[in-house]
Order: sequence, then structure tokens, then C-alpha cells
Amino acid sequence: MDKLEKKRKRGKQSQEVSKKTKETVLKSALKVFAREGFYNAKLREIADLAGTTHSLITHHFGSKEELYKAVLDYGLDIHSERLRKVVRLHKSDDPVELFKKLIASYVNTVAKNPEVSKIIMHNNSSNSLLYDYLQERKQLHSIVEPVFSKVQMCGYFKDFTHNDFLVYLHALVETPIAVIDRTNRLLAGDILSRKGIALHTKRVLNFLFP
Repeated sequence: MDKLEKKRKRGKQSQEVSKKTKETVLKSALKVFAREGFYNAKLREIADLAGTTHSLITHHFGSKEELYKAVLDYGLDIHSERLRKVVRLHKSDDPVELFKKLIASYVNTVAKNPEVSKIIMHNNSSNSLLYDYLQERKQLHSIVEPVFSKVQMCGYFKDFTHNDFLVYLHALVETPIAVIDRTNRLLAGDILSRKGIALHTKRVLNFLFP
């Protein structure tokens, strides 16, 4: 192996390590920000959880605010990737059937990634530090809105705009998970269990499509 090839190999390994480190930091930051919120979260706590250093986090992400933005993007990407997969694999021409599958995927993703919902809910108030930043991220809108428009043409949700419906759906799906301790007591079960997710999905769909 010549020197140039060795250098390229080291460069590739370095990029792979950097990518893995950044992903580990994002996953750790997601947990800490969801639990503590932006102001109470500490970069050193995130670094300890990620098994890295404070300086390495600032090297990759800069400030705590920039890391928070990266976490928001990371969370939204989880949702958008799974919704795109549903659209890609859907074979029927029935928009209502597709919309139900999108909602079911949304419920499942929220239940399996509750920290993402908490991060987003922290920023749904106009007083939030990153409210404007969150409003600019339209990944989910671009996937859902075309299907929603077709569903409206089938006679559903006539009293809603697309944005209003997303707010309504957000509350319907995510609020029971956000207050999970109370929800589990009231339902006498675990809403994040496999059975609990299936029941939550069924209730949401039955409510929207009686």
C-alpha cells in the first residue's frame, strides 16, 4: 500500500469516526434536551452521555443553540424519512387509505421516539427560543399536504386548513404521550408498549374517520 492510498484510507476512517461521533452526540442531546429543555441542559452532561468531550461537541456543532437546531433537524428527519417510505411503498390510488397509513406511521414514530415530540413541543410556543426556526422546517408539510388536499376532495376535514389540521393531529397524537404517566394510569396500561401503540393508533384513526 503506497503512501497516497494510506492517506486516503486514514481520511475515510476519520470521516466515518466523525460521522459516528456526531450521530452519538445528536442522540444524547436529544435525550438531554427533551428532559431538561434548552436552558437547563448542559453541554457537559450531553458530552458525558455521548462519551465524548465538551470541546469536541463545540468543534462539531459550535454553540448550544446550533446543537439544539441540529437536534430539531435530526428529529424531523426521523419523521420525514418514515413518511416518505410510506408514500413510496403505497400501491393503491386511494388517498384516504394512504392518509390513514401516514397517520399510523406518525403515531408509531412518535411512540418510539417520544423525545423528538418533547423537543418539538418545547418549540411550538411563539415565545420559544427556536419557534421561528421550527416554523421554517417544512419537511413534513411537503409530504403530507398533497395527500391531505386529495383527502379533502373526498369530503373529509372540510373545516380545516392543512396547518390547522396538523396542529389538531399533533395534539391528538402526541399529548397522551407527552403526559405518559397520567395516560398510563388512566388507561391502566403502557401506551408505549406494542399493544399500547396499536390501541393508540386505532383510537386516533377511529376518531378522525368515524
